Amino acid sequence: MESANQRNTGPNADSPYYLTAEIDPPKGTSLDGFLSTALSLRGRVDAIRVTDSEHAIMRMAPVAPCLALKDRGIEPVMVINGRDRNRISFQADLLSASTLGIKNIVIKEGHDPAEGDQPVARTSGDLDFLTMLKCVAALNNGKDLAGEPLDGGTSFTVGATLELFDDATRNREQAEFIRQMADYGVSSVTLGPTYDINIIEQYLPVAEQTGIKLHISVMFLKSITMIRYLNNLKGVPSVPQEFLKKMMQAPVKQDAGMTIGADFVKEVSGVVDGIVLLALGWRDRLPEFLTLIGR
Repeated sequence: MESANQRNTGPNADSPYYLTAEIDPPKGTSLDGFLSTALSLRGRVDAIRVTDSEHAIMRMAPVAPCLALKDRGIEPVMVINGRDRNRISFQADLLSASTLGIKNIVIKEGHDPAEGDQPVARTSGDLDFLTMLKCVAALNNGKDLAGEPLDGGTSFTVGATLELFDDATRNREQAEFIRQMADYGVSSVTLGPTYDINIIEQYLPVAEQTGIKLHISVMFLKSITMIRYLNNLKGVPSVPQEFLKKMMQAPVKQDAGMTIGADFVKEVSGVVDGIVLLALGWRDRLPEFLTLIGR
């Protein structure tokens, strides 16, 4: 049976794309705020993706929030990074998640701890992306990474992430990496945030050839300052000037950012298989955004 990551079987099954909202777990023990946001989205998104100390900011591990979502009838997608784990703890955490009924995962390498709130932290240095893929493939085949049989294997639907660049050659290399992912049972790939449809189009042919579902990330644009900051970052895709002009001309900049994002979702909705919404501190405005895109 196909899972939700492979085709749209969620509450909006007639939609041409699979819609996910990404929410950070709490920085503490209370799930109240997290669940309040999640419940406001129930029935309007197909799944909620729970991050794993995203941007190297320490937060609750994603297993507990994912289980809380399941208990409330919301499909969770658990992000798991290799930055904070070696291959033993990586496999152990995945076995725990599977036993608790979490079936959809997304693999990420994880941001550099120097970018986060505890910059003295060290990465494990044990897991590269391919090793993580091999780990999950082995667990799904009933064995651990060392080839030892498991007393009960996993049945994960596996997603992966790919960062985007402002260099066409690097993006082509990334696109070719999708072919390797297919060999390890990856069913969907989520691209890093971009408002440049030309970059997205570079990934469409290989996704179609491999059968891997292509998801994109849409980040809410909060201000002119934010757009200019993003456009000054080296190595990442710039926000096209047309969107900056729309923001500059708008009387209410924050509302313009929501409208720009909604218009972009509508533009790409027939091109990609899935869209992941990155609220980045605006999670309270997610219901408003869903209304703008007709969800």
